[in-house]
Amino acid sequence: MSSKLKQQASYEATFAHNFWKQTLSRVPAIPAGIELAGKTVLVTGANVGLGFEAVRNFLRLRPSLVIMGVRSVNKGEAAAAALRREFLDARIEVWELDMESFRSVQAFAARAERELDRVHVAVLNAGLGKLKFERVDEGGCHEVTIQVNYLTTALLSFLLLPKLRPTTSSSEPGRLSIVNSGASLGLSLEDPGDGRFLDSFDRAEKFNGFGQYGLSKLLIMMFVAKLAQTINPKEVIVNCTDPGATKGTEFFRSVNSWIMSIALRSFMGIIGRRTADASRIYLHSSLVLGEESHGSWTDWIIRAWPKTMYTDQGHHMGERLWDETLEELKFARVEEKL
Repeated sequence: MSSKLKQQASYEATFAHNFWKQTLSRVPAIPAGIELAGKTVLVTGANVGLGFEAVRNFLRLRPSLVIMGVRSVNKGEAAAAALRREFLDARIEVWELDMESFRSVQAFAARAERELDRVHVAVLNAGLGKLKFERVDEGGCHEVTIQVNYLTTALLSFLLLPKLRPTTSSSEPGRLSIVNSGASLGLSLEDPGDGRFLDSFDRAEKFNGFGQYGLSKLLIMMFVAKLAQTINPKEVIVNCTDPGATKGTEFFRSVNSWIMSIALRSFMGIIGRRTADASRIYLHSSLVLGEESHGSWTDWIIRAWPKTMYTDQGHHMGERLWDETLEELKFARVEEKL
């Protein structure tokens, strides 16, 4: 488990380690014998990039049903049509999911509650990075990166728990893997003092796009570590999965500087993995790794948490984040899902 890897945390946060991991290591193949017959797989952000390739990788294991959660149903159906041509017997459904909206997340989860007997595997892949400060138009009007990468992802995690839990004592635990990023590894959180912790990320004057993205991913890792303490891994195994730097995705699609765009594409061209390879990491986290990965940071093995999470300050901030998150999401009665 990541909780036991404190001694590795500093090294795993270094550029040298991550450059080595990106350029010299290869994502292992999925072991033979893993099949998904009779099972339902759910992937968010599934019509492009890593999400789309993850669906393709899951379909090779012949699940009974794949749910593609997408913001645009038209684009999702076009992606699903391409997959149906490749996997002729596949059963694929496209469901609308706007991660900027609490209401959309609730509607998505309510549909799962109504229409699905069970979700066996859920990969929460939808995410974004914004280089300019923007607020969502709903709820507490949070900055959009924090809303999408943290708050609505946490909300969907809570709301899917009942469907992820096994229906009989002999059933395997459900799998919940939330996509994370090495951008969080060297970061720490500032104590906002008497103010609300979550509100401290909504200040335009302190906004930095790349920094905010990394912080949003640190928040979700802290959330997963705490969530894992509250749920039984015999029922649901939850972890974070890190695909690493990946070429050919639409991430940071909001970049409007041609210089920045060229720089990012050039960097990804040097160290980025192919989406087909990077998305296979999702399957390692959600199918290959077992109960030992509960609450952990993973790719094809278990990695150390961001080093701040091993400190007293990091532990304190994680507890505070958890309490504020439960308060923020109380409108959805999330504590009843635990």
